[in-house]
Amino acid sequence: MRETEMASDQATTPCEQQEESRLPFLASARSPQRPAFMTTIGAPLLEARESSPRGPLERREERLAWLMLLPVVLALLALGVYPVLSTLWFSFQQGGSFGLGTTSAGLANYLRLLHDEQFWSALRFSLLYSLVTVCGQMLCGTALALFANRRFHGRWLARAAILFPWAIPTATNSVIWAYMFNDQYGLINSLLEHLGLLNPTHPIVWLGSAQLATLLIYVLAIWKANSLVALLVLAGLQGIPEEVYEAARVDGASRWQILWRVTLPLLRPVLLVTLILRTIESLQAFDLISAFTNGGPGNATQNLGLYIYLQIQQFGDFGYGSTIAVVLTAITLLFIVLYMRTLLRTGTR
Repeated sequence: MRETEMASDQATTPCEQQEESRLPFLASARSPQRPAFMTTIGAPLLEARESSPRGPLERREERLAWLMLLPVVLALLALGVYPVLSTLWFSFQQGGSFGLGTTSAGLANYLRLLHDEQFWSALRFSLLYSLVTVCGQMLCGTALALFANRRFHGRWLARAAILFPWAIPTATNSVIWAYMFNDQYGLINSLLEHLGLLNPTHPIVWLGSAQLATLLIYVLAIWKANSLVALLVLAGLQGIPEEVYEAARVDGASRWQILWRVTLPLLRPVLLVTLILRTIESLQAFDLISAFTNGGPGNATQNLGLYIYLQIQQFGDFGYGSTIAVVLTAITLLFIVLYMRTLLRTGTR
């Protein structure tokens, strides 16, 4: 099954084969292969290293390496594994305060999720928020990176301006935006009034409408994080050799063909890693929504991260909040597995 998928991925259509024969650089860009030096030089060295027995010095260096890594491993177990296992254990508990004095609840918390309409509403908002904002961030960030990679006067200033939204803390950004869109003293309504586009007696209540508040959260999230995407993609663009573009131009490729047939295929690993990072962070978003709308109006913009916080911090229901956190972790791991399968399949081509 795996070989069949790889064969289908590597297959090219007659149109693509005709295009590759006309533009030879497309074949190398579309199906990158292992460099020749790895087969002529790297393979014999690797075989010789695997066949030669390890000496006392190498074994001592290996033990020293594991000893030096031991504090890091212990720190990862304490800071990463223990909180996850504790959250999983608390999801089967009830009562108590912040984990103290709890009693076993079995699967009661998980059965409660099935009938909790607020949980399903928060789940729908989290998934839709992740889908819209990650797509917007990837498109805008990639476009900004392509623009910043061009040579023009003042390029350093443009790159600094692109990174400016990411340099401001998320909570500060959200509070500033909330003030700007305030219906009584906000900057946006004031500008519309001065331009004659808004009646002062009927201001627009931007954050009082579920549709407008949701739209503004999407715009804020895309504006805030596309800088990080642009930074990562720009680093990938800097790693593409200029000789590849020169070969494409010599073969007569247009700018559009260079973008789709050379640049984007070579950027695929960077784009996939960036997509994973942005998806994980968007699913676990909290400070942006909390500082901007606090889940309002009503519960229209409440996501799972904010719902977990309310259950634990406001209602003191540690068991039910941990149950929602376990579900959110499972959803995040599902996306990571899907992306990793895509990454591994891409890496075998």
